[in-house]
Amino acid sequence: MSRFFIPRNAAAFLKFALNLNELVSKYMSSWEHVPKSSYEDLNQRVVSYEKEFKNTPEDSTRAQLERRNHAQRECESMIRYFIRFYLRNPVVTNDQLISMGIPPIDNIKTPSKVVHETVDFVIHVKGTNNLIVDFWETGKSNKARPKGYSGAVIIWTLADDEPKSNSDYTEHTLATRTPYTLEFDTHCSGKRCWMRIAWQNARGILGRFNEAKSAIVP
Repeated sequence: MSRFFIPRNAAAFLKFALNLNELVSKYMSSWEHVPKSSYEDLNQRVVSYEKEFKNTPEDSTRAQLERRNHAQRECESMIRYFIRFYLRNPVVTNDQLISMGIPPIDNIKTPSKVVHETVDFVIHVKGTNNLIVDFWETGKSNKARPKGYSGAVIIWTLADDEPKSNSDYTEHTLATRTPYTLEFDTHCSGKRCWMRIAWQNARGILGRFNEAKSAIVP
């Protein structure tokens, strides 16, 4: 599937995102593999971007444009994650993909690659309400992601104690480069953030999550 089907232009991207969000909501009545919480995450990012887009007139300041561009990057990251995890699925038909503006899946079967590589990482506390996640392939001296991989999936949650299972991590994102910055709301300051990371290959297959680490949100 091409990486370049998502529009870069702000207005075109909004049209694409709104259409995808609307159709996912419609099609979910016949799907059982998409968690409601995951769709809510998608919807929230699309709504946030739409709000920033509408608050960015032609004579916008540099700060307004940066807020819109940041919201677009966050929304695109969520859309790509949603496509990899939920829309590249046999349950989703090619006609449905095309209606959402997504290239259809090649029906020629190719062997699934097992993800053997694991991730190591450190958390840097820097600035206000930010945690910087620096990650790399376990045992490697450089920080390039493994060849043919789309990035690292970071799951995290705010809790005093370490979550018992991966399903207890309430947030997730796909980090395509390191370091990656997790941004938190002001009310999260002083809370402990637990996270785990696993590599994801280009076919959307996840590797094994590493041991959890934590840091206090500044």
